[in-house]
Amino acid sequence: MARRKLLEESPIPSTNEEPVLFDTSEIPWWAWVRRFHLPEAEKLNGRAAMVGYFMALVVDQLTGYGLLDQQNSFLGKVLLHLTVFAVLLVRSTADLERYKNLLDEATFYDRQWNATWDGVPRPSETEQ
Repeated sequence: MARRKLLEESPIPSTNEEPVLFDTSEIPWWAWVRRFHLPEAEKLNGRAAMVGYFMALVVDQLTGYGLLDQQNSFLGKVLLHLTVFAVLLVRSTADLERYKNLLDEATFYDRQWNATWDGVPRPSETEQ
């Protein structure tokens, strides 16, 4: 409303060649939350619910404990939290690739260090 009122009071001519610039402070915070965060939250909640329900059915078939028994047990609460955290950490398949690259980066210097000792006796091995 404020932007519309501003443009009605002092119209600004524009062309398609100029980049569209606007001040984000003119848009209320709840509009940003509703537009950008709610669909992502709904997707994550849905995935967590489906994974959790499926795992509850698997545990029910394997152990004979029903859904309510699982929710009241310590192991059920731990598995529920692990499911939610796993869904939050792995939002898409691109996250799996990102974690794989992170693991490769974390172990790069270990592989490089071990490669420098190929064919060379290590001092710790020769002392024994």
